[in-house]
Amino acid sequence: MSGFVGLGRAEVTLPEELTSVEDHLAGILDSLSTAEAIDQRLADALGLVLAENVHCRVTVPDFANAAMDGYAVIAADLERATEARPVHLAVSGEVLAGTGELPTVHRGRAVRIMTGAPLPPGADAVVPVETTSGGRAQVAFHRAPRPGDNVRQPGEDLVPGQLLMTLGRRVGPADVALLAASGTVRVRCIPPPRVVVMSTGDELVRPDREPGPGRIRDANGPMLSALVLQAGGVPFTTGIVPDDRKALMHAFDTNLGHADLFVCTGGASAGTRDLLPDVIAALGEVHPTKVAMKPGMPQIRGRIGQTPVIGLPGNPVSAFVSFEVFVRPAIRKLQGRRDVHRPVVRAVTTEKLRSPAHKRSYLRVRLARETGGWRATPTGGQGSHLISSIAQADGLAVVPETVTEVPAGGQVAVQLLVDP
Repeated sequence: MSGFVGLGRAEVTLPEELTSVEDHLAGILDSLSTAEAIDQRLADALGLVLAENVHCRVTVPDFANAAMDGYAVIAADLERATEARPVHLAVSGEVLAGTGELPTVHRGRAVRIMTGAPLPPGADAVVPVETTSGGRAQVAFHRAPRPGDNVRQPGEDLVPGQLLMTLGRRVGPADVALLAASGTVRVRCIPPPRVVVMSTGDELVRPDREPGPGRIRDANGPMLSALVLQAGGVPFTTGIVPDDRKALMHAFDTNLGHADLFVCTGGASAGTRDLLPDVIAALGEVHPTKVAMKPGMPQIRGRIGQTPVIGLPGNPVSAFVSFEVFVRPAIRKLQGRRDVHRPVVRAVTTEKLRSPAHKRSYLRVRLARETGGWRATPTGGQGSHLISSIAQADGLAVVPETVTEVPAGGQVAVQLLVDP
């Protein structure tokens, strides 16, 4: 068994038995390797990290075109135009966006043109329709344009050989537009990591089942799968696995083939049915530890074959906080991202915050933006079983190990739970 031993002492855990948050996270991140890059269709590349530089192969735009609706003209024809004494030109045609055949603009003539349409031969400027009298047969111009006015020149945006995106950049919506405009339809990216989520415990039933005496619905499995998806991973689930050695080993064995990371919840503490450390050790290597944090002290780091395993506590809040502190950075590293941590803001707390000695507390808070900065208000009870406290939270107020109390009005760092 995992060592359910009474130690006959006043404290559950002594300070010297604790591992720091930084050391446990470093152990997890050091065990990870980035997946091999693959070619992705542009439509599938959003949110992924580029594995190589991307250069442009075309000229954008590849023809001179109108930047505004108006008239294509020869600027010299209008050099004397003023509001008081407009110059009148005959209109000899019209050019629409997408037009292939273009009329030539001769001296003393203008051609009506739409935004994005090719600049017709002979013209060197476009006059916006708003600054003219309008008209289809003849138009009055009230100001003198300069050559090149309101004309998008070839290569003004992109030219062949131009660096579009660099290795390590995460593809965003604007990047998709840039790549599409350049004719780039496939890019080499780090694929999203496949994360297998395992909920363990004899007491668990599926959310759609009615719990019997002493049973509870599994909230951790759906929550962790949702967090994996939100973090950019591809979640798989083993379903609920009972506290049984053979069942746990079977769940690992049948899911390792499609796992870049295994995330387990439950079975990480000191009970007689907390079997995860023994099972992981039998299949690979394991490092159970007590991390200097609240909630989420019992943690597991391990490896089975080439697949890293992270074991989280079974209490929902503990599992949620542990995911944010340890698993989200791991998923981001597997994605090839450099920004493995959520953003942090400084906030003034509206209530007194308490924290145990020698442990880093992660307290669920709501954030409000007010003049001068952020204000953080606890979401209520901070027990590790209170799921409502995380559902209402915008962030985690982080109280350091060396601080046991933050007074109302004091400043605290808040790790955001939403991407800004």
